[in-house]
Formats: sequence, C-alpha cells, structure tokens
Amino acid sequence: MLAPDNRALLLDALRPPPEYSLDRAVATTFTLDLETALTVPLAFAGFRFDENSDPIEIMEALRRMSDRLDIFCQAGAISAAEWPSDLVALLEKSIHEVKRPRAGRIFHPKVWALRSLDPSGDPSFRIVVLSRNLTASRSWDTVLWFDGRIRDRRPIANNAPLARFIAALPGLAVGESPIERRDALAELAEDLRRVHWELPDGAREVHFHPIGLPRARSFPIEEHFSGYRKLVISPFIREKFIDDVLVPARQGAILISRGEELDRLQPDTLEGLDIYELDPASQLSADDDGEEQNLTFLTNLHTKVFAIESARLAHLFVGSANATEGAFNGNVEFLCELVGPVAKFGVDALVGDDAPLRSMLTPYVVSDTREIDQPSTTGRALEGLLVDIAGRVGFRTAIAKQADGWVPRITTDAELPQIPVGTSVTIAAHNRPMETYELHPGAPIEIELSPREIADVTAFLQLTASRTEEGTVIQRSTVICSQLDGEPDDRHHEIFARQINTPEKFMRLLALLMGFASGNVAGNAPG
Repeated sequence: MLAPDNRALLLDALRPPPEYSLDRAVATTFTLDLETALTVPLAFAGFRFDENSDPIEIMEALRRMSDRLDIFCQAGAISAAEWPSDLVALLEKSIHEVKRPRAGRIFHPKVWALRSLDPSGDPSFRIVVLSRNLTASRSWDTVLWFDGRIRDRRPIANNAPLARFIAALPGLAVGESPIERRDALAELAEDLRRVHWELPDGAREVHFHPIGLPRARSFPIEEHFSGYRKLVISPFIREKFIDDVLVPARQGAILISRGEELDRLQPDTLEGLDIYELDPASQLSADDDGEEQNLTFLTNLHTKVFAIESARLAHLFVGSANATEGAFNGNVEFLCELVGPVAKFGVDALVGDDAPLRSMLTPYVVSDTREIDQPSTTGRALEGLLVDIAGRVGFRTAIAKQADGWVPRITTDAELPQIPVGTSVTIAAHNRPMETYELHPGAPIEIELSPREIADVTAFLQLTASRTEEGTVIQRSTVICSQLDGEPDDRHHEIFARQINTPEKFMRLLALLMGFASGNVAGNAPG
C-alpha cells in the first residue's frame, strides 16, 4: 500500500479492459487542464498508433468518445497555459462547470465511473478514486481503482451513495445539460446500484462517501474517524481538524503534510503528534528493469489518506478531502473507504518502519520564518472572484454567418456580480486572447466579436481578473466553457481538415497523436 515504486499512469486506469469498448464515462475534478483533458478520449478509444496511423480516423474516434464522456469541474477552475489545439472543440459538450455549493466552498471531488462493453455487449464497470485533479500536476498523488459486474438486478446497499452522487451531478452544474446526456448519466447511476465490485486484495468491504451533496446527510467525522490509532496524510491541514480527529488519539496519531502548511499552525496544536513531511531528496529513479530514468522529485504532497484502526480492523479512506473544516463542512467531496485487516490496511502497513513510504519521509521541524505573501493573498482573492463569476453567470456564445465570416456573440443568463474597486475583469475568446473586452458589473454581458472562419469559432472563453498592488500588476485567468449555439453541422469537419491541410501541420498532428498514444504528454504524469 502507498508504495512509491508502485506507479500508475492515469490513462492506464481509464483504458477499458482488452477487447472492451467504452460505453459511458463520467468524471469529477476540481481543476481541469484542457490539454490534459484531450488525452482522455484517446485513452478511451484504445488506439494503438502503430496499428492505425490514419489521423482522420483517430480524430473521428476521439469525437465518438467525447460524445460518451461527461466531465464535471468547478466553474472558474479550468486552465490552459496557452491555446492547446483546435481539437479541444471535441470537449465542448463534455465539460460541465459546477457552481459553488455555498459561499466560500468548492466542488472538489476526484472520481471516475466508467461502463465498458465486451464484444457480446455485456457491461463491465470501473470506479477510479483519485487525489489528483485532471491536470498536468506532477505532485505525489494516489489512485485507487477496481472493476465490477452486474450479477443480478438486485440493488446493493453499499452502492447507493455512489449512485446518488452520479445522479446528482447534472443538478449541480451552472447550465442545463442536453437531455440525452442527463438520461445517460441517470442510466449509469442506476446500473451502479447493482454492481458487485472486485475489491483489492485483503479488503473485506467497500463504502462510498459523497460529501456535501444538497439535502444529503453530513459526513460525521466523530463516527468515521474514531479509533485508537490514526494516520492522516493531507497537503492542507487546519487546527479544528486536529482538535476533532487527532487530539483524541494524540499518542497514537501520525500526521504527514506539507512543511509550509504545518508552519501556519500554532505550535501547541501539534504537541504530542508524530509529524512528517516528504523528504526533499525523495525521488523515483528506476524503471521496472532497474535502468535509470528521468528523476521525478516528489516535493509537492497532494495525496489525501485517512487510516483509522478500530475494533481490530483498519478503515482506509482515500479520495479528495483534505484535513480541513471546509472539506467536511461545505465542500462537495468524495471518499472511498476500504475495510480490512490491520496488517494490510493499518497505520504500520502504510508508514511503519518497513513500509516503502517511510523512506520518503523526514520528521517535521518548525520553521523560524512565517511570512504572509500579500501578492499571493491578492491572487487568491482574484481566483475567488473568477470562481464566483463563472459559477453565477451562465455564458453563451451564439454564432451567425455574415458576409465576412462567422460572428460570435457572447451573452450571459444573469448580471455580472459586484467587482471590487480597483479590480478589472476582461473576457476574450481563448484562441484570441489579445482581443479583450472589459466587463462591468450590474448588467448582463452582450459582446459581439470580430468575424472569423468557422474553424476559429470556439466555446472556450478566457476570463481574466487583475489589480495593481504597490506598483505590481497581479493577474489571474480562467477558462469558461460557454454554451455554443448556432454552429453548423460541418464545423468539426472543418476543424479536422485544418489540422492536415499542409505537410507541416500534418507532421505536427502526427507528433501530437503519437505523444497521446504513448503517454508522453504533460497530463499523463504518474498518479
């Protein structure tokens, strides 16, 4: 368990079993990177580039897989360092932005549910529970997945929370999904009620814990995290969580977090706890054959694990929730609980002297310097503003054919919320970031963009907030996936054709697709 040499690629967890084809998939993530998301349909398509190098056929397969994929993410948390490719048009109908569950809280779960079909049409199901987002992060994360099948039509009680979580997703989104996608998710949720899961070796039970859904029972920390030995691994930690969870078992509690997060806590809060952080010298340096490969320094902890020993059993919780009050009181989160013997899932099995993870840890030492970075504080405020705008205002891009090209018109379903004095907010088509328009609060948005070719039309908009602090311009941006109206039926064909209309573009596309197929893309990092 949690062995640093037991590495898996995210795409490996998403690919259907051999001879199977993807039928339906739904994903949740807090942040979403567009380039990383582009790798997912190719994984679902199961392409082997050495067997089929026809880019048109591959792109058609990507389009078909996108039609079967739904990704729910926090509104205002989509990113792209630059315009990744016109092929992101394949994701426009797959991405659904979710509004805040309440003020100051976020949509934060990281779970996938997949249904694949064998050659005879019989379904197989997979659940993938992660601590990582769908981004290019190379942090140290965890991924847990297992498969299952429907043996009969009787629902299984332990699956009810999972099914309820999947069924609730369309209702959390900013805009309304097409009826066919809502129906497909409802069907998948109903199937998940009846799946018998093949649990990891040694696990006796599995429980699913969606947290923060509207009108759902809260997650009682005192009930689930009660025990005589406890391990908490979390990149973010708050005093109240320590008081509620770790203090009752202070002499049998181990905490692993980031040093800079631990430095923020009051020193007396940590007294009596066994505390570690990742050793900066920790690295993965050998492949399966023992040959040296590129070193990956695991200096950024991002995994979330809670191990509780109680009544001679271990309860191992993995998923998205940090050790913070917000995670269990307001955020939407998802945890998967495995119950099994202490020798397999307990504290010593994870971080005992002989556990592989222990060699990556170093005892935490209190830092002498504690400083609050004002630009970082302002940056977080700008990020929060973008999340609020993206979650409250439904963006639409309507296009119409005119004599000099296709003209996009950006509108919103509601008025722009209040913008703090001294802060400016602009919007642009994401593939034309220099063509910006300033936004003003108190009125719906109505912006007409310049004419363009149909292949240049995009649903993805770039929203940017900025302000100046002591002569320094602080800026944050996010991507909005607007609802695209009025597109012609052949728009995707025009986009595909433009990828190969010159020998240079054709070679770039081949390199891109080969990178996707081999996993040599930024988003396909060890998970």
